[in-house]
Amino acid sequence: MSQRLIFLIPPYYRKSKITNGILGAIESESDRCVDFALDVIKQGNPTLATWGLSNWENQLKLPPVPEGTAIETRRARVLSRLNIPPLITPKEMEKIAGEFTKSKQATVVEYGREKRFDVVVDIDDLLDYERLAESVFEMRPKHLSFSVLAKTKPEAITVSVSSRSFEVEYPICGQFYAEDDLEGRIYKESVMVGEAARTNTVDYPLTNTFYSVPE
Repeated sequence: MSQRLIFLIPPYYRKSKITNGILGAIESESDRCVDFALDVIKQGNPTLATWGLSNWENQLKLPPVPEGTAIETRRARVLSRLNIPPLITPKEMEKIAGEFTKSKQATVVEYGREKRFDVVVDIDDLLDYERLAESVFEMRPKHLSFSVLAKTKPEAITVSVSSRSFEVEYPICGQFYAEDDLEGRIYKESVMVGEAARTNTVDYPLTNTFYSVPE
């Protein structure tokens, strides 16, 4: 039954099934048109756009992405391109890289003498590594090389020990025993802790070397 238009008509029409059906159809169509209009308006904002991201990508001349790429990843590419400042500083690069993380956080570490920098993000926070590396490559100062490092949070290992004492006669120094089954003998034990690292290597152009770039 119509909930809004029903109160705009005389009371004797409110009991009519035909009138309620007509008003219900009008309201349903009106709601659909309003929802569509609001959705179209939303596509004009890249932070809210969904199906309208293809128009943003075409306007910004972004390279195509594989079919099925997540909306969040595509939106991050558009936002990073729109946020290009006249001069790329480490802070600006952190903002660009942060668009590809859930927490919008990234760190840039510079190596001035080596003419390179690292972009460091949390691997559990990363949305799309390939698109991140692609955006950093496009936005970076062209005379600098870079690496994108996805780090993991350090985990602490706690080793607990306990001591026990027994009233057992221990052997005297210098004596040998055929069997070594005395309870309470103290042994030295060690815990081996290892670490693993993953590295992604990318070839970058040399400084002062020119490359032809296809359109």
